Amino acid sequence: MLGQGVPVEPVESHIFVVEEPVVAAADPFDPEGRTADLSWRRDVPPDVPGVVDPIVAGPGFGQWARRFGRVAGRHAAHLVPVMLLTALPMHFFVGRVDDTIVAAPALAELVGGFGLLLLPAMWLAYLAVSALPLVLSLAGVVGVALPAAAEGRRPRPRRVWSLVSMRLRALWLWFAGFGLLSGGLPVLLTEEQVGSAGGLVTVVFAIGSTVALTFGGLLGCVVVVERGRGPRRATHLLAHSRPAGLLVAAAAVAVAPRLVEHALGGVAATVAGVLLVQLWAIAALVTYAQARRAVEPVTSRSMFAELDAPEE
Repeated sequence: MLGQGVPVEPVESHIFVVEEPVVAAADPFDPEGRTADLSWRRDVPPDVPGVVDPIVAGPGFGQWARRFGRVAGRHAAHLVPVMLLTALPMHFFVGRVDDTIVAAPALAELVGGFGLLLLPAMWLAYLAVSALPLVLSLAGVVGVALPAAAEGRRPRPRRVWSLVSMRLRALWLWFAGFGLLSGGLPVLLTEEQVGSAGGLVTVVFAIGSTVALTFGGLLGCVVVVERGRGPRRATHLLAHSRPAGLLVAAAAVAVAPRLVEHALGGVAATVAGVLLVQLWAIAALVTYAQARRAVEPVTSRSMFAELDAPEE
């Protein structure tokens, strides 16, 4: 005790007086005279390591591939009704533009020369129906995967319809336009129409179809998830993405079904086309989510909140 003559050695301590808000985090007895690190902000919580979003991937193809495999594996069975809906228009309309060319002379003979006037209407019908597989697949993937990721349970069919039905018209119009490139022209410009350059033309339009489907996948997600946005937003996201996986999926949709048709017939081509279009839609959603994460903070829940926002 002090009163009993116990010696007390003097302690030297340096107290540093600083202003708020540094004083709340600084150590006043730091012997090296260091102050607080203000590189963080109280109103923005730091990223929590180890938290993995079911859909939104981090940078890199490896992250993208893992999310793609997860979405495809978890929701494959629940997307079967969507694939069944896409099978009918894909089998009877997609890649069948040459049927309209054959049918036009027959219509001209039947109705006294007015059959050719029906050709534009037949083309419009083709473009409208040929877009259905892309529209249904993309809307189905978004309507099933986003609610499941955000709410932890898969939505019922009525819930999926309520989420995407109001945005199907705009999505359909965009893909009907893309159908002219991705479905119609490659069929019309065969070797019989262009002679020896037919093979080159087929390759050129296959590349064009791949590019159109890649951009269309991002645009479709923008139209379905983000109300009131379109090509400019999709272009912005495409510039901040590395769409290697989506490019591969788009190329498969553009090329593989016709190769399968030549080798195995129309039914096999339909099955291949339905599966590939569904995988393309999943690739589009994962690429879209990854691109959004590159430009802004986003999660499956925040995207679902946009999807579930009421129409004005």
